[in-house]
Amino acid sequence: MSTTETTFFEETISKTHPIYKPEKGRYWLYLSAGCPFAQRIWITRALKNLTDVIGVSVVHWKLDEKTGWKLLNAGETKLGENAFKIDGGILSSQDDTSSPLGDLDESSSRLFKDGTFDPHYGITQIKELYDMTDKQYKGEFLWPILWDLKTKTIVNNNWDQIPAILNSAFNDFDETKGTVDILPEHLSSDIKQYNEWLFPHINDAVYNVGLAEKQSVYETNLINFFKDMDKIENKLREVHDTLAKEYGASNEEEILKRFFLFGNQITESDIRLFVTMIRYDSIYAVHFKLNYRLVRSDYYYIHLWMRNLYWNYPAFGQTTNFNHIKLLYTHAMKNINPNGIVPLGPEYDILKL
Repeated sequence: MSTTETTFFEETISKTHPIYKPEKGRYWLYLSAGCPFAQRIWITRALKNLTDVIGVSVVHWKLDEKTGWKLLNAGETKLGENAFKIDGGILSSQDDTSSPLGDLDESSSRLFKDGTFDPHYGITQIKELYDMTDKQYKGEFLWPILWDLKTKTIVNNNWDQIPAILNSAFNDFDETKGTVDILPEHLSSDIKQYNEWLFPHINDAVYNVGLAEKQSVYETNLINFFKDMDKIENKLREVHDTLAKEYGASNEEEILKRFFLFGNQITESDIRLFVTMIRYDSIYAVHFKLNYRLVRSDYYYIHLWMRNLYWNYPAFGQTTNFNHIKLLYTHAMKNINPNGIVPLGPEYDILKL
């Protein structure tokens, strides 16, 4: 089977859609706890209070280059309510201190540590969802996946679109009443423009630095990356200064309630920036050789903004799993880390607020 073709399933969920209607318990997410693009979906699901509406299966941290993500093999009775928790039941999601992992084999299958399982069909590979959707499918086994249990088909596998679906599709449900709109109409232009800048300059730029194969390319990409980090720091400084003038510089509690990129509220731009920044000190600085500067020591306002989201909003903190993050990157990119050594540190993956 060829895996060179990129094929997106890009349906949505809405009351007017001919097939995919908003229904509680109908949809399921297959997500990685280490992937930044998947975490955008984790966060949105939690912010919209959809944990009881849409369950989640957590794939193993080891990404196979040929077959993609895999799931553990376990009986349905072992799942309990874990699929409907913010973190999918992964135990280490609450751990923010680096601890030794030992010689962990890539075939390790510790339930609720290395991943969870599929309670519906008992599949052990994500590619099986593609086979169920289309037996003639010959594209890549992309992730994450928003799945319809009723029709047994992939609704959407585009990480760029799924957060927007979750943000709007279930707004008539009691569970979502009073939750934040991460794509408010009055900020839509600003958010769209910023997101379009953020991806090439920050989200994807860390890979351009870390995967460079020439010293000169690495250094050029590194310098450009930190110029863009400075732009974010300056933007957040301006936001903080404006709030300090309005509420008083010493009134940090009121400032932090509104300390976001746009409109004094959490938006999709905050989510997109967070998933890169939260990985920065714990893995990117070492794995991608981005140690020229660190968030915690060199970017005061980014660091404050990030810690505010992590510690004050469970949707951010409880969907961040530093063990899975480190294991994913170190074991998936053997070209830059052939022995799969996971860096032990920093001592605290994130500092207290």
